[in-house]
Amino acid sequence: MSKVAVAYRVVAYVVGINLIFVIGAWIAQMATDDFSWWNRNSDLIGVIDMIHGYLFMALLVLIAVLSRRYHWKPAFTITTMLFATIPLVSFWAEHRATLAIRRDESVPVS
Repeated sequence: MSKVAVAYRVVAYVVGINLIFVIGAWIAQMATDDFSWWNRNSDLIGVIDMIHGYLFMALLVLIAVLSRRYHWKPAFTITTMLFATIPLVSFWAEHRATLAIRRDESVPVS
């Protein structure tokens, strides 16, 4: 598998885990009082959220690079990008894209 594909897989997993944390932290902040750990550390959560945003932008760039390299159809590229925004579904989207990459790499070039 190419280095770009491996980088995509790593970033996709990190973004997926980070997305679950960010949404969980947001729910915890809404559900708890002002003196809970979640609300007292909102600055830390904000930094983690910002890092998530930068990583997500990198993920979109990696998807676009892979799309051009492996000649994905526009619908496949767009759905992969959209699915990356949904907690837990993002892991399935990564798996689906990895299968497409492996399938394309196994086809002999003539």
